[in-house]
Amino acid sequence: MERYRVTRLFHVTFLLTPLLVLAVWAILAVTPDPALDRFQSRPYSLTITDRNAVPLRTLPLADGLWREYAALGALPSLLVTIFREAEDERFYAHPGVDPLSLVRALVQNARAGQIVSGGSTITMQLARLIKPHSGGFGGKVSEALYAVRLEAKLSKRKILELWLNSIPFGSQSEGVASAAQRIFDVDVTELSAEQILLLAVIPRRPARYDPRGNPGLAADAALQLASRIGVEVGTSAVSAAAAKAAAPGPAATVAGPGSPLEAPHFVRYVASQFSDERLARGTPVRTTLDLDIQRALEAAIRARIATADRYRIGNGAGIVIDNQTGEILAYVGSADFSDDERSGQIDGVRIARQPGSTLKPFLYALALETGFSAATILPDIPTEFGSQEIYVPENFNRRFNGPVRLRTALASSLNVPAVYTIERLGVANFANYLLELGFTSLEDQMNSVGTGLALGNAEVTLAELARAFTIFVRDGSLPELRWDLQVDSDAVGARRVMSESTAGIIRSILSDQLARVPGFGTRSVLDTSFEAMFKTGTSSQFNNIWALGSTSRMTIAIWMGNFGGETVIGAPGSSLPAAAAIEVLGLFADPGSKLPDPHGVQEIDICATSGLQATEHCPAVLPEIFAIGEEPEWCSWHTGLSAPVRYPPEYQSWAIERDHFIEAGSSAPSSPTGSPTSLRIVRPADGAVFYVDPTIASESQAVRVEVVSGSGPIQLYVDEAFLAEGESPLLVMLPLRSGTVRLTAVAHLEVVRTTITVR
Repeated sequence: MERYRVTRLFHVTFLLTPLLVLAVWAILAVTPDPALDRFQSRPYSLTITDRNAVPLRTLPLADGLWREYAALGALPSLLVTIFREAEDERFYAHPGVDPLSLVRALVQNARAGQIVSGGSTITMQLARLIKPHSGGFGGKVSEALYAVRLEAKLSKRKILELWLNSIPFGSQSEGVASAAQRIFDVDVTELSAEQILLLAVIPRRPARYDPRGNPGLAADAALQLASRIGVEVGTSAVSAAAAKAAAPGPAATVAGPGSPLEAPHFVRYVASQFSDERLARGTPVRTTLDLDIQRALEAAIRARIATADRYRIGNGAGIVIDNQTGEILAYVGSADFSDDERSGQIDGVRIARQPGSTLKPFLYALALETGFSAATILPDIPTEFGSQEIYVPENFNRRFNGPVRLRTALASSLNVPAVYTIERLGVANFANYLLELGFTSLEDQMNSVGTGLALGNAEVTLAELARAFTIFVRDGSLPELRWDLQVDSDAVGARRVMSESTAGIIRSILSDQLARVPGFGTRSVLDTSFEAMFKTGTSSQFNNIWALGSTSRMTIAIWMGNFGGETVIGAPGSSLPAAAAIEVLGLFADPGSKLPDPHGVQEIDICATSGLQATEHCPAVLPEIFAIGEEPEWCSWHTGLSAPVRYPPEYQSWAIERDHFIEAGSSAPSSPTGSPTSLRIVRPADGAVFYVDPTIASESQAVRVEVVSGSGPIQLYVDEAFLAEGESPLLVMLPLRSGTVRLTAVAHLEVVRTTITVR
């Protein structure tokens, strides 16, 4: 009977033990493990790549640690095999603790008289990384028990993956991917067998076996490992790999040893957009950047800066955007990120500066949206704006062109027509329109902008300019700028900010080489062999020069100047950003590509002089495009081929000065009585007050002085100092200076005086 009980107990125990083990295993598998959860949610270093998966930079963690994540399937199979065989050859045969390894370790330690082997499995090593302990027998037991728990919760593949991504290699590096980059300056997928062996021995004693510090010891240990696990490599090959790791090279960069450093300003901008969840994920971030375009933009900017010392230009920045998607293709924040003397780490794409004439396309777009046309006549004559005379804006070439069509005014970047237009539209209306176009930098400047906004005396960023400039190729649709290729472009919304016809007309104007002749001459740097549209600009103080350009594929914006605000030599240096932009656009322009034809427009023949619909009396006729439904009136300036031109009153003085053939009876100014005038200062008016605009270069602010006389040559004096002499009408541009200014005109026996005040 007793024997029966024992036998029965044995059978029950035999049957229940596996069930009990399975039950315990199941409990361990489902029991929450906060320590493991925390370990798996640790942040990893992020590798940021271009659109073709070419690494731009790997970012260290906040504490300077490099811990890059690599999925097990992405690691070379030879690396996985060598590391597993080196540390735990029976990894797939034990439940976290290997009794045979423990026995072998005890024997080896006894023979050596010291601890030479710990007998730890890969799972036990991972357990210690998750739950560090101070050592000793108790710590080892705790480690072993936790290893069993890990085996219950995780698959073998997951354990191996976590371990390979967490092994400490010293020198602030964790995981095989980080170690490969830091030690050998290669991606983990490109490691040779010799390099893998050298890596595999480092975790034993990082300070001793790191080939960068001890190439000989590292090579010996790697060869011993190769012999033990049966990997065939040559002694000289292992030694050469160790010596190469120890040799100084380009690894010591701003980015950190062994890290690529491409597009540094872009990478820094992208990193600032990451959420904590994205950081913790650690998977590579594939951006929209095209490294080929990036390098071309960098080279174009650096080449111009290298030759620009004589223009006092020390830095440059640029951005390239894909017109269709809004993707950032290139992003250069400065000419040299590592140039501390010239503040190379400042991001010139993001800081706000005065954009000069680059705002004019948006001004005229608003004009087209509110009733103007490309043929609207605008005054390019000395003009006084405001209830009191403030300043007379001048063009870059210091010439006036009389009545000009809006097309010519924009293409030639004439200043007086722009100021006239903003006066007509309203400064606040234009400022609000710019906000709608994405110029958020203006939000804090709304209370200080004036008519000078037409000439770009507010501050905006290069990114804002480039983004807004794309709308002309995109038929009035404003994109959101994209940097993340992994975000569906459909999820990044675009919105319409102007009509298709307006966008098309501006596109037509800015690509019109003939229309820019009055401002840029017949041989302009903007005349390209490929079809493109351009706009350049120079800030009022000549410390910022800009170029915007678009082909059908991409838009580019380039700034050059100095981050410290030092002035540049404007006229000679102003073509440098344009030349750089043209170089980049030309490299990537699709052969035979053209800008889109304007939509929603019709072509009408107009009078070249009046901008009105041409009649048989107009001597010069040319085609112009108008929004469908909009037609100009018939020309009233020409009434016959031999008849004089009937200029509107505001242009008659300009026409007389230039001996233009005008309507009889208006060939000379007259006195109120109709008789030829005696000596008179026509302008400025006596007692007029002028205000100096502090945002505009002093040499660009002047008042027009006009003196007429019927009695011979006129002499003009300023505060009793001789200024000018000439026949009537005498025209002089008097530079503004603060204070009271007394003008004296003398002709024959007559003397007249006028006093003005400049504040």
